[in-house]
Order: sequence, then structure tokens, then C-alpha cells
Amino acid sequence: MMPGSQKQLLLFGNRKCSLIKKICITFITISFISACSTGTRLDHKIFFKDKKPVKICKSYQSLSNDEADKKINDDIYILQQNVERNLVFREKAVEVLKEIDLYTQQDKPFSPDKIDTINSVVQREINLLQPVVNTLAKHSCWADYKRYAVSDQVKLKGLMIILATTMSLYDDYGSIIAVMNENDRLRRFLNQADSGYDRDEYLLEGLTEMFVDEDRLSHVTDLIKRYHLNEAAIKQRAKSDVNLHYLVQVVETSKAYPVMLKMDYFDAANHRRSVRRRVTQDTLKELGRSSVNALSGGFSNAIGDYEERKGLLYADKELEKSISEQLEIGDILLEKTPFRLTDSMIPGHWGHAAIWIGTEQELKNLGLWNHSLIIPYHEQIKRGELVAESLRTGTTLSPLSHFMNIDDLGVIRSRQALTDEDMRKIIILALRQIGKEYDFNFDVETTDKIVCSQLVYLSYNKINWPTESVVGRYTISPDNIAIKTLNNGPFELVLFYHDGKLVKENGLELMEGLMKQD
Repeated sequence: MMPGSQKQLLLFGNRKCSLIKKICITFITISFISACSTGTRLDHKIFFKDKKPVKICKSYQSLSNDEADKKINDDIYILQQNVERNLVFREKAVEVLKEIDLYTQQDKPFSPDKIDTINSVVQREINLLQPVVNTLAKHSCWADYKRYAVSDQVKLKGLMIILATTMSLYDDYGSIIAVMNENDRLRRFLNQADSGYDRDEYLLEGLTEMFVDEDRLSHVTDLIKRYHLNEAAIKQRAKSDVNLHYLVQVVETSKAYPVMLKMDYFDAANHRRSVRRRVTQDTLKELGRSSVNALSGGFSNAIGDYEERKGLLYADKELEKSISEQLEIGDILLEKTPFRLTDSMIPGHWGHAAIWIGTEQELKNLGLWNHSLIIPYHEQIKRGELVAESLRTGTTLSPLSHFMNIDDLGVIRSRQALTDEDMRKIIILALRQIGKEYDFNFDVETTDKIVCSQLVYLSYNKINWPTESVVGRYTISPDNIAIKTLNNGPFELVLFYHDGKLVKENGLELMEGLMKQD
């Protein structure tokens, strides 16, 4: 007669033990997951950071039963820590997503603070999913438990690790990823790339595809049902083993478990179809956005290099030196170039905005010089390329001399002294934008590409910036930046040149008049 533990293994894992194996393989080969509507792929670096997990089942064969049991218990303990961190974050993320859902129902764009919050939530979610997926990948080999000469208890724990990690991942899907997909604006936002946060294009779609694939859902629900049939026997064994008991509890307390236990093929197919329908709609909208961006970009590039003359402040080395000595880290620079055709296309007086990121010494004083985002720009900063700006050719660091081919210059600064922490956040957010393409759609809710004033919008993310709705999208102009100096706003005008001359008195009143006039 077959021992009870072997019966459990055969019943739970063998009815085509490949069922479990297929589930594992689909998670392990994340880098090959393809989103149907776009042909995009989910970058495996998101989860494994270029370190492919090594399957560990074979290593157990050289251990005694006690050593093998201790080794798998150690992994269960690590898994417990990771799952509990996920639980804590999941609760917080649910509240944040509720706030965002209410926010998107209002007729206003994502604020820069909301944009940073959304990006941070997604980044944190990926970081928390990674070790759980890594555990699943390492233990996936237990699907072929017959191959390994280890105790039935270890094999059962291996199979339960597969099920527990799978349930934890589907809990994250249901609580966070699926919720993000339900919000049209949030879904479209997260399917755009953002190099500042290492977010690939169609990230949310790739994550979703990982969970809603019909075969995968079928395999997972089948695995759950096999466990359910043997639940009583497995729980009985768990009474004398605290680690097995924990894995059972992860499964039993999973919100995804009862839902997927009742799910049949048609439920899975219907869910997938609804997801694909939304993604297809987004893809069509993205095609329209890309077409407009290409047309606008082509026109702007065609006329962008044309200028009637050089600016009145151009190539004045003494003036550049004087201005650079007056600038402070975080200052916002505004410019006017009436001799360029592109300037006439921008509403208002000011035609461009940028941020002075500070000198090497200022960055050292803030404790930022050795920050991972600053290090790649050390040489440029040492050369004096201290102006962060988004140009038609892309978002970059430029020297002040390049910026000074202008007639008007405005320098605005926070009216209240900012804390070091606030200034650090502003500079980091500004440098996150470097390398992004120019957004000829001028849409503040797309962060894969940005415009000059959006650089300021995203960097000073605690400011309630004014925006304007134009042809179904929200935009922000340099004048929308400058207006925050008026009526005792959060910024003050500290330096103003108009028509090539320094304005020493009543500069704010003159600037306000010029903005109203234009």
C-alpha cells in the first residue's frame, strides 16, 4: 500500500505534474512574455536584474533529510518576509489607487506630485514582486519532484512554495495591477515609457499579460483545484510542521484563491477579452498621438533652425559670468527669442523654461554629488553644463552660453527658503528627465516625452501649477510658470533682462504687462 505522503504528492502534483511546471515556466520566462496588441515584451531585468535565478532542487540531494528540511525552511522564512512586506505595501497602494481614481474623475491633469506618486508606487510594486517571482523560479523544479531523491516532506513543501508564491502574485494582480487597468487614464499613463523611472513602454500591459494569458489562467486554476481536493490531508500534515502550516495559510488567506477556485475556462476567457479590448483602444489612441507628434515635430524641426539674427544677450562673456555668479541651485530660467519662428508658436510672452541644477560645490553641499543619478553627469557639470532644458533635439544639460542666445531673460526663485530635502528632490526630479525626447503634443500627462515647461512642472512637483486644456489634452506654457511670481505667489523674480537690458526697477510689473500684452 502506498504511504500517505506519496499519495498526497501524486494527487496534488502528478495529474500531469506538468501543470505545475507550466505555471512555473510561464513566470520564469518573463522576458519572453509578449503583449498581443503591440508586440512589446516585458523586460526580464524588471524582475531578475540580469541575474537569472538558479533552480535549487538538485542541490538538496546531497543533504541529509534534516539538512534538506532546514534548507527549505530557511527559504520559506525568507518568502514569509517578502510576502508580509507585500501585504503591508498592498494595503497602502490600495488607498493610493482609490485617491487616484477619484482624482482622475475630475477635469484636471495629473499633478506633478501625483505623477511622482504613481511612478513611485509602480517602482515599489516591481521591487516587491521581484523576490517573490525569484523564489518561484528557484523552486519551480519541484514540479518534477520524482526526479529528486529527497524526503516527501521536502517535496510537498516545494510544491506548496509554488502554490503560495503563485497566490501571492495573483493577490498583487487583483489588488494593484487589475485596478490600474480599470482606470483608463492611469492605464494609458503607465503604458508610456518613462526613462526617469526606468519604466519601459507598455509595462502595465506586459505585467497584465503575464497574469491573464488563457493557458496560464487555466493551469493556475487547475493547480488550485488539485490542492483543494487534497486540502484536508495537507492541512493535517501541516499541524506538525509550522513552515508547511505557513504556506497553507498563505494559500487559504489569499483573496485570489476562492475567486480562482470557482473560475472556469469561460470566466478566464472573458476576463482576458475585456483586458485586450481596453488595450486595443489604448493602442489606437497611441497611434493617433504618435502621428500628431510626428507631424508637429516635422513642422517644428523644419522651421526651428531659422532665426533672423542672434539674440541681444548672445556671446557676452562678461554678462554670462555675472549671471552665473547670481544664479542659485534650483533657479528657474525663462527666455524670449522673438527672432525665431518657433517663438511665435508658443502662447504668451516667454518661449522657453529651464532649471539651473547647481554647481559641483552646491551639489556637494546638498549631499547629492555622489547620488546615483548625479554621477553620470559629473563631467558635464564640471564643464559648466548646468542648465537642464528640453529642446527639440531632446532633454539635456547645456552650458549657460548656449542658453543666452536670447533677448529676454527671467530668473525666478522660490520665495520661501527651501529645505535641503526639498531642493534635493527638485534636482533629482529634474535629472530624471534628462534624455527624454521632446513632446510635440505638449501633453503634461505623457512623461515619455516632455516639453521645456513640463520639466519645471515635474521637478517642482509640490506646486499647484496652472494648466490649459487644448484639443483634449492639458498643456503648460512658460507663461504658466512665470505667473506663479504674481500676486505674492510661491516664486519671486530675482533677475530680469528685457530687450537685452537689465531691468533694475519694477521688473515684476513690466513682466506682467508683457505677459498680458502677448
